[in-house]
Amino acid sequence: MIDFLFYTELCFWIILILIFHCYLIFPLTLPFLSEIFRRNKKYSQSKKLFKVSILISAYNEEKIIEEKILNLLELDYPKELLEILIGDDGSSDKTVEIIKRYQNEGIHLIQAPQNAGKAAMLNRLQKEATGEILLFCDANTLFFPNVIRKLITPFSDPKIGCSCGHLILSDFSGTILGQGESSYWDLESEIKRFEGSLDRLIGGNGALYAIRNSLYTPLPTKKSVMDDFYITIKILQKGYLCTFIPTALGTEQTSKEAIGEFRRKVRIGRANFNYLFSYLSMLNPLKPLLAYLFVSHKLLRWFTPHLGVLLFISNSILLFSKKPIYIISFILFSLFLAIGYFKIIPSVYYFLSMNLALLKGFFLSFSKEKSGGWQREERTDLGSATSKWTVILLLVFGSFFAENSHALLTLDASFGGLTAYPDPDGIHVNLGGHFWIPIDQMLFVGLGADYQEIGSEYFVPLTGSAWLRLPIGTHLMPVVTGDFGYAVGSNHQFVWQAGGGLDLKNGDYSSIIIIAGYQRLKKTGNYFYIRAGFLIEI
Repeated sequence: MIDFLFYTELCFWIILILIFHCYLIFPLTLPFLSEIFRRNKKYSQSKKLFKVSILISAYNEEKIIEEKILNLLELDYPKELLEILIGDDGSSDKTVEIIKRYQNEGIHLIQAPQNAGKAAMLNRLQKEATGEILLFCDANTLFFPNVIRKLITPFSDPKIGCSCGHLILSDFSGTILGQGESSYWDLESEIKRFEGSLDRLIGGNGALYAIRNSLYTPLPTKKSVMDDFYITIKILQKGYLCTFIPTALGTEQTSKEAIGEFRRKVRIGRANFNYLFSYLSMLNPLKPLLAYLFVSHKLLRWFTPHLGVLLFISNSILLFSKKPIYIISFILFSLFLAIGYFKIIPSVYYFLSMNLALLKGFFLSFSKEKSGGWQREERTDLGSATSKWTVILLLVFGSFFAENSHALLTLDASFGGLTAYPDPDGIHVNLGGHFWIPIDQMLFVGLGADYQEIGSEYFVPLTGSAWLRLPIGTHLMPVVTGDFGYAVGSNHQFVWQAGGGLDLKNGDYSSIIIIAGYQRLKKTGNYFYIRAGFLIEI
């Protein structure tokens, strides 16, 4: 029984670490990786133009297809270098009729004799395309006018095989799942931004991405497939790179109904598990960075529901050990499930619903599936004047934030030491993190937490903080810091500290810092500190 509990306990902690890694640790490692392994992007100022073929697979899109065509016709790109191919996959509404109105304006219509599915239509469109670059998009995605010029810039580098744009996903549905999907996509876009800085984007976005025509891999049609993920992964497997362009903007709406968003996630999960074994070569140990990104960003996320079930089961078994930590964790997990089930916290409900959808998709991947066909979800209406203006505002502000995203919110983590006074040998490790809001380019205010050990006591100061960075030099900048709050731990008490030092910029998101100052713990005493550490901005 003891051995069984030991291995169950080991299983519990491994699973818990994997889940935390996927959703917390991995995103925090990306700024470090982007600084260490960032590629020198020689293409950033390239003006080279390519012939571009835009491929759209459409099915029953009468509500949006005209809006989409007008949007494409207004793109800022030479008409002689632009080819627009729209494939109708057996629509039963007025989609074909609407497309035919614009055939004299450069819109090429390709009709399938019968409904065969998006993958089959994309294969057919690719055979018809004559452009060096293929740009894939959805019928309900609207583009910013300069999107093509932004997307093709990286292709002046022969190592780049795929370029993905930034989709702004907005929610007009008012549903919890719709709002959750919009928030989730904001986080996903940040992850893509960091992966793009490494030119190792793990999966494109079907609403807005471009590839070299010569690198297109025909999509399988026997089972459903996530075409954007499949195509971009195959490009990575061929040894080419995939990047992300945050200023190549498009916008799209979430599903009208909550159940529609759930069904869409089920299909995504099923499609990814359908071809899981074809992606496993991404685990190549000779390409450790690519393997790390694939495991952390995709593989662990796909298997989170499986890990969650095993975590709860192992925690239930560990109740027999009567250790307080497992009793508390069981209560917390149960509370987490209850909060999600009763929709007390929308984000928890969204997280649980989407993982349930992934789990359902996993089991469906073992069952027979009709090849082809569409399961289209209604999106919120783009036809109203209010929605159109909302889309325009999203594009304009999205463009601004994409250029200045590093200046909105930052999170820093520093590792250094604390020197107690008057004991000159009392050097202790200090671990800290802050959530900052910039007032301007010099002054930041925020909330912070640290972990300190002084003698036999430990403290976790929770403070309001200020950080003043003087831009006197380009790389070496003086800084002034201040914190005031309350320290919890072995001896609760008020705390304040003030200091100053140097911030040596190490890249766009990191610095080496040397800080010295004075700390006052009301009950414990007064201390001078000096810290030399590494600061990351996210």
